[in-house]
Amino acid sequence: MQEKIQIVLETLEGDESVPMVARRHSMNANQLFIWRSQYRRGELGAGSGDERAVKLLPVQVEPPVVSKQAVITPDESSIGADGCMEIEISGGRHVKIWGRIDAKALRVLVRELLRPC
Repeated sequence: MQEKIQIVLETLEGDESVPMVARRHSMNANQLFIWRSQYRRGELGAGSGDERAVKLLPVQVEPPVVSKQAVITPDESSIGADGCMEIEISGGRHVKIWGRIDAKALRVLVRELLRPC
């Protein structure tokens, strides 16, 4: 079983095509395609799964910081002070959003922040 997984990983991690990997291991490429499907469904044992799957990001929830002096900028009055969201992504990407946070806009923002530069 471990040998099957190793051969499948060669096709997922390397630059070679599935037929090339199959030839190197003296096997039929169709069989290797079946093993890849089984691997993605988790049917080849522990550790199986699509390595390119979505990975969850760690989230840290902190209580709001209340300062003794409130500083109001001209923009805050127009968007309302319903809350604040701050997103930090490794590599120095950072954004802070004040006011009402629209779920659709937030999804677009997070997707763009996670997109490779």
